Amino acid sequence: MRIGPPVALLAAVLLFAACGGEDDADDSRESVAAGEASYDEGAIGMEIEMLDTGLLKGHSYVDANDGWTVEGVTVTAVTDDGTDWGVIEIKEQSDADATVFFEVQIQELPRGDQVTLTTTAFFRDSNGFTAERTAVDHWPP
Repeated sequence: MRIGPPVALLAAVLLFAACGGEDDADDSRESVAAGEASYDEGAIGMEIEMLDTGLLKGHSYVDANDGWTVEGVTVTAVTDDGTDWGVIEIKEQSDADATVFFEVQIQELPRGDQVTLTTTAFFRDSNGFTAERTAVDHWPP
């Protein structure tokens, strides 16, 4: 049986919708959906869009609030046991202050384990103050 592109897209959308987020002790963060975080400095969003053979693909978006700029964005993938997975990051042009397409090189994952995907954004204000903020999601949900 072959799964066609529309079925694969639907599965990816359902996978993203079911993903859980992680709480952050930072008081400047507002409550938002899994894979998204909103801070005084700006907003971070992450979308896991597709599972290809051996690759988990998605985008991370960062929008700075007034008075802040995005200095950089990184994406990491770590399993429950602390193993780092390879992440390929490609910066893109978009309406967001920073957009990164990412691919995670999928390895064998024991049943019941998850990969924690973290997008880290580095913000700077006009006075030179810097802030590091994150958005977290998990795969599989």
